[in-house]
Amino acid sequence: MIKRTYVVVCLFFAMFIIGFSVKTAKNNNDGMLKVESVPLHNSRGWGYEIMVDHKIFIHQEYIPAISGKKAFFSEEDAMKTAGLVVQKLVKGKPVAITRNDLDSLKISFQ
Repeated sequence: MIKRTYVVVCLFFAMFIIGFSVKTAKNNNDGMLKVESVPLHNSRGWGYEIMVDHKIFIHQEYIPAISGKKAFFSEEDAMKTAGLVVQKLVKGKPVAITRNDLDSLKISFQ
């Protein structure tokens, strides 16, 4: 459990640092990296990927911030969460999703 927490903290710290240099752009003509979210569908439900400059930056198959491996019930829930991750990334904030974030987005995970 401690090892998993350490890995998660390190991952989010790395994403935080990268987030300072990433901004969304309609196109790449202005020298900015393009950040976008893509829904993922699997046998358990929905997830998402965050793409930076057309490369996978985050691959999230399960609902973050909750225990166990539970997929999102709907594509809409997955994409609302992905949208929040993109907003945090673009603003240079840590992209960690909390239970409070899930509650504010009205994401059901029970």
